[in-house]
Parts: sequence; C-alpha cells; structure tokens
Amino acid sequence: MEEKIVKEKSALKEWIDWAKKGNWNIPGYRIVEALKGPKLGETTTERYMIVERPHGVTYQHSLGLVSKFFEGLTNKELWGTVCPLCETTYCPPRAHCWNPDCRVVETEWRRLPMRGEIWTYSVMLFSATAFMEQLPFVLAYVKVDDADTAVPMQIKGVPPEEVYIGMRVEINFVDEPKGDLMDLYGTPSGKAEPPEYAALQRDPESVERLRRDLKRTYEFVLKRFGVDNRVR
Repeated sequence: MEEKIVKEKSALKEWIDWAKKGNWNIPGYRIVEALKGPKLGETTTERYMIVERPHGVTYQHSLGLVSKFFEGLTNKELWGTVCPLCETTYCPPRAHCWNPDCRVVETEWRRLPMRGEIWTYSVMLFSATAFMEQLPFVLAYVKVDDADTAVPMQIKGVPPEEVYIGMRVEINFVDEPKGDLMDLYGTPSGKAEPPEYAALQRDPESVERLRRDLKRTYEFVLKRFGVDNRVR
C-alpha cells in the first residue's frame, strides 16, 4: 500500500539541502599563531592552519506503534498505554506490556492527567550545545498521575536548589509543540512544601555547594549568551 500523508508539517527539504552543502569539502580555512612547547614557560610561537569541513546529516525516524503519543504532544494531549491484563500504565507508552506474565500482550491507549510527582532529578550545570543557553536547569523524571512509570522533563518556575523528590508538579506544554519529549515541562503545583523526608535529601553543606555552583553557571550563561536564567 502506498504511503498516504494524513498530516504534515515538514522542513525536510530545507534541511536536506543544508546537509548537502558542506558534504565534507573545505569551503574555508584560517591561519593562526599559537604557542608551541612542552611547558608554559618553555614555549615558542608557531603558525597553524585550521580548515573547515562542514558536514550535516538529516535523519528520519518512524515512531511506529507509539506514534499516537507523539502526535498527541503536537495537540497538547498526554497519552499513555495500559495493559488489559495487569493494568500497568506506561508513560512514555509501550506498545506491548513488559510484564513477563502478560506475554507481550498489546496495550491500549489511555488519556492521562496533566500532573504528577518528581521521582528523581538532577541539576544540570553543563549540557550539550543545544541546551547550553538554558543552563542551569533541572531535569527530572516525573511519575504522571494514573501511570506506573516516569517521563523525563525539565522543571521550571522554581530555583533548582528548592526542588525535591516527591514535589507535586503540573505538566505543561511549550507554546509550539513538535512531537518531542522536550514539548513537556513541569512547574510546582501550588506552594512547594517539602515533606519531612525531603530535608534528609541534602545536608546544608551540599545545598551551599550547589548554590555556589549555580552562581558560577548563571554568570557563565550571562556572559556567553547575555541571558539571565535565575528564577526570581
């Protein structure tokens, strides 16, 4: 059966053309002078040539039997899948139940609420280039209500040092979702009041160390990108 496009929002042609532009050829170079030597106190100046070899790759991925989840993101809907036998609910979804007793039975789709609880998290002080301008940020695994698994997302609207395991969050969508997990982010649900055990998650010394590291990261991003990411 020939593929029939039901809905499309594609920049594929533009990016394929871009990916072909460099094709590992050398469109430019520069000559620089830099230090040469075994130690800083024993160096001379040498000329070096640096060549430019642009290269790009455009990937296409089929999201297969869990496509409904990612299509739902584009419509600002959160979907999971539930096993008809053991009733385990997966988010992100699984097309088949992973419970050995269920013998990979096919799951069924279920709309999920836009709220959940932080199960674990990390405060990111360094990242890949694509996310560097957003530093520092909190990357958490949030167990969505009515689901049995957790979905990764950023936590916003709260200083990183105030996030804790067990925090209740509202799940939000970015303004223009693209069908990617980065379309989701969490914000504190009401006033963030940590339970008693949250005080045991970090001692005062580690909190102070985190604040020092956060300060350095805020200063780096402000200097590098002109962006102040502090939560006020």
